[in-house]
Amino acid sequence: MWLSLIGHMAVLVELDGVAFLTDPWFGPCTWLERRLAPRAVPPALPPEEITALDAMLVSHNHLDHLDEPALALARRLGCAIIGSQRATQRARRAGVREVIPLRAGEATTLGPLTIHAVPAEHPLASDAVGFVVAGSHSIYFSGDTRWTPALQTALSPFPLDVALVQAACAHYPFFGDDGMSLAEAAALARALRPGWTVPLHLHCAGKWLDRAAGIRIEMGNADRVQAALSAWADSLRAEGLGVQILEPGRSTEYVKRET
Repeated sequence: MWLSLIGHMAVLVELDGVAFLTDPWFGPCTWLERRLAPRAVPPALPPEEITALDAMLVSHNHLDHLDEPALALARRLGCAIIGSQRATQRARRAGVREVIPLRAGEATTLGPLTIHAVPAEHPLASDAVGFVVAGSHSIYFSGDTRWTPALQTALSPFPLDVALVQAACAHYPFFGDDGMSLAEAAALARALRPGWTVPLHLHCAGKWLDRAAGIRIEMGNADRVQAALSAWADSLRAEGLGVQILEPGRSTEYVKRET
């Protein structure tokens, strides 16, 4: 299994001859996107350079998880969009030919792979889902979600090789955090013990890695973010847990650890 981080939550995965892309965001492209989701790190790969893709897995219909360049890419390549109810409705309206809406607990197939939708708790996206993709390896993609007992219960039957998890989140005065920061991502890693825990959601300015310590994603603070990620990874590795921090634009092969 090969993983290539395009940026933020967009990871290109190649597994058992199938290529899929998680939460594709190539922008911001409009004034509103630049206002609401300023990008601290540009995407490592433009959509024009992607020549083959079987599906996009879209956790929810927010602008930093599905954008117009991604929809144009899906139309050009004829790939499926599998995801939340609102994300697939938007894709259908945009002219994507194959859309597969999923709710938590439902599943579909993608060639030799089975795509399971699992719960996600997002205060501003009631239809949000995560995914477990099962083939010769199994991979969990969280999308934006809080770490909840319901999610832990839903994931516990799956022996996970890789967990792609949100590790920085937005915070709203009336709704609280919209998902996981570093502390919750570490709790997930300890509970599920995947072969690799891979932190994501790290390239949009304003997201919090650690509110208690005052560490957030900002323009020009890459060194502080990297130091926080390295300390987080070292603490988990010291507990015998596998962690991989993906470098944007670099393809990384998952190799199962010997037990």
